Amino acid sequence: MSGEKLYGYAGKVLRIDLSRGKTVKEDLRIDLLKAYLGGTGYAARILWEELDGGIDPLSPENKLIASTGVLTGTLTPCSGSIEFCFKSPLTGIFGQSRAGGRLGPKLKYAGYDFLIVEGAAEKPVYISVYDDEVEVRDASHLWGKTVHEASEIILEEIGNPDASIACIGPGGERLIRFASIMVDFDRAAGRCGGGAVMGSKKLKAIVVDGDREIEAAKPDEFYEAAREALRAVGKKGKDRLGRYGTIGGLLSLNESGALPAKNFQTCYYEDADKLSGEELARKYLIKRRACFGCPIGCGRYVWVPAGPYMTPPHEGAEYETTNLLGVQPLLKSMEPVLRMGYLCNIYGIDTISAGNVIAFTIEAFERGLISEGDTDGIKPSWGDADSCLALLKMIIERRGLGGLLAEGVRRAAQRIGRGAEDFACHGKGLETPAHDTRGTSKSLAIQYAIGNPRGGCHIEPIWAAMWDYAEASMGLRELGLPWPPPSRFEETGVRRGEAYRLLCLFGELASILGVCRFSLQDKEDRNLNPRRLSALVSALTGWDVGPRKLIEVADRVYTLKRCFNVREGIGRKDDRLPRRLMEPLATGPTKGQRVENLDAMLDEAYEAFGWDKATGKPLREKLEKLGLGDVAEVIWGS
Repeated sequence: MSGEKLYGYAGKVLRIDLSRGKTVKEDLRIDLLKAYLGGTGYAARILWEELDGGIDPLSPENKLIASTGVLTGTLTPCSGSIEFCFKSPLTGIFGQSRAGGRLGPKLKYAGYDFLIVEGAAEKPVYISVYDDEVEVRDASHLWGKTVHEASEIILEEIGNPDASIACIGPGGERLIRFASIMVDFDRAAGRCGGGAVMGSKKLKAIVVDGDREIEAAKPDEFYEAAREALRAVGKKGKDRLGRYGTIGGLLSLNESGALPAKNFQTCYYEDADKLSGEELARKYLIKRRACFGCPIGCGRYVWVPAGPYMTPPHEGAEYETTNLLGVQPLLKSMEPVLRMGYLCNIYGIDTISAGNVIAFTIEAFERGLISEGDTDGIKPSWGDADSCLALLKMIIERRGLGGLLAEGVRRAAQRIGRGAEDFACHGKGLETPAHDTRGTSKSLAIQYAIGNPRGGCHIEPIWAAMWDYAEASMGLRELGLPWPPPSRFEETGVRRGEAYRLLCLFGELASILGVCRFSLQDKEDRNLNPRRLSALVSALTGWDVGPRKLIEVADRVYTLKRCFNVREGIGRKDDRLPRRLMEPLATGPTKGQRVENLDAMLDEAYEAFGWDKATGKPLREKLEKLGLGDVAEVIWGS
């Protein structure tokens, strides 16, 4: 590190090589901070430089980076993020997964902006960090235990109940390709299989605490910027997101024909009211929960007190979980949904991927592509909660057909064959979440098809439907966001590609700076818009980081992640939607809606991003303009 004093950052990288039993503390690289600001930008650069293309994601060569942003752990509202970056064992491309809770702030308070885990241990271990005290401890007695069991034992062993913990369950140990990393018991870094990466390294958990402070370059200015940000974002705690959690939007999505159901055959479910936020609040809600520094409190602490689906108190019932485990298989009660969500949490698997795979299996059975002999006598069917629970347990145990389903829907469909790939819903191997481009917004067609950086995802880097479905400008009009937005069903000739680029880059800032995306996604008087983010970052670091500079950094990060995926063989040929999402919707208010001009929409997006329309690679001149000339040499040649 140069002699320049860093403000806002802890200033150190903690690197742990499990193969060699070696721990190194490194200074942050100022050149990378100035170019990428931190967070997943810094992590992406490390993975680009230190991973070879084509490595096995479950080999010791892969690296797991726990990353924080400059705003993480500060007075900034919603600054409790931790982002895990790695090569995904599910998709084979850039893997990135966020969790809330307290781990990100605790890592910075311990004195580290990043924790890099490399190699693999010979026997199960866990990492304990308290300021300068770093230990790799034996975890043989924890292997096989659930997330909750292991977390409780570790916190007791270290004698510090206030520490924050990231832990895997048996799902990660069994290398289920969509295994989660669970933070503080129930906060899930669920997507892309980070739990399997930890399992491959025999790493059961990372537990962190610390007492160090984060210093601001201009404390008074930063305090005022944080107060102004809190006044804006705090409004969200009083609306449906705060009162009902993410599930609070389920009924409105259904009414507008945007609620995916029956393995994405339709976007309407007549029994949606039985799986709504209102139903949850009436019968199963204990209290709200919030992450570090969050005025919204979208978390739900829930239970099922009695009956066949009795479930202990836990954090759950998010919208994605409820849709994929409840609406997709057409269940008619919250109770089995809560039970399945709880099992996913304690065994450490992604609820989105699990629910997607279960709905796929029901349809495959219905079509006669698999039989009772394959399912150990289970008869998967729509609306049958017990068969869904039985399939979930088979996946968790990797038993029988569950072993194949644990590989993810893409691999399962390829193995089953006979047309199964036609209704396997994923983007580059990442199971499609609970938002359907046909019913919600055609911007999601671009988002799912490009799938940058981690595959077909609704929230990474942003929920693109904020523009035309929610009609929220988020403070982006002064940066060129086309306004007013068109109908959410229009595809080309409405500047959709141009709008998607700006939405995308704005969303990328959440994982770079270390804040929750919900703090960005709203109208400009209720969010961390570019102006507010600029004020926060500039006062905290002492650097002049205006709104356009933030977007430039985001462009560099987003482009580098695309290049990581290009190096893994991804190109325009892979920027496709699942076949099911190209079919007309079967029922509901949006019946008949389909995607008709995907290639034309991609052309518009490629042009906006500065990507070659034939190959999908970022153009050489674009890379050089972003200071990525060395990257251009790799993907284009010298």
